[in-house]
Amino acid sequence: RGWPASVHVIGKDILQNRKVANPALFRQAFEILCHYPAQEISYTKLLGQLQERGNTDLVKYYIELYGGAFLLYALQKYSAKEWLARSSTPKMLPACPALYTMASGKMDENDSERRGRVFELAVGAELIHFPGELFYWREKQAEVDFVFKSHSKLYAIEVKSGRKKSTKGLNAFVEKFPNARRIVITPENFLQFSQ
Repeated sequence: RGWPASVHVIGKDILQNRKVANPALFRQAFEILCHYPAQEISYTKLLGQLQERGNTDLVKYYIELYGGAFLLYALQKYSAKEWLARSSTPKMLPACPALYTMASGKMDENDSERRGRVFELAVGAELIHFPGELFYWREKQAEVDFVFKSHSKLYAIEVKSGRKKSTKGLNAFVEKFPNARRIVITPENFLQFSQ
């Protein structure tokens, strides 16, 4: 499946059912977004990479269509104030790691940074299907990979794939939201988490 299947979904399914004025720009935006797995990307930065003119509202509409087709999700920053979450820079989450690897090419086994991104993406792709809401969190230099909210429960989730990562973000988040439960997901406990 992977990239050819997603191109088919974009080229046939979405474009046949929803109004898209510029199909080439729609496809290009999808490919660019798949290059940012589990990473924040501002709408301004995305617009700067598109070969044709677009605007923020158009890109938001495209991302909404990708999400509706279960291809790509834009996570908002967690905030107790909903309007702050809506206006935040999105963290892009392709629906499966294959979309990223197909878009960016073969992965070098020694590239720990990229391997870490793929693992974080795999965790996010699992979380997005759990009943609840998925966010990320960042405040100054402190960040949490994922924040999961289900009913009244709140989870701060850090993904560790062997890269040295500080738990400063988890500590800062729990200090700000004391009811949150900390979870650290590693390759060793991933299968247990995903079942």
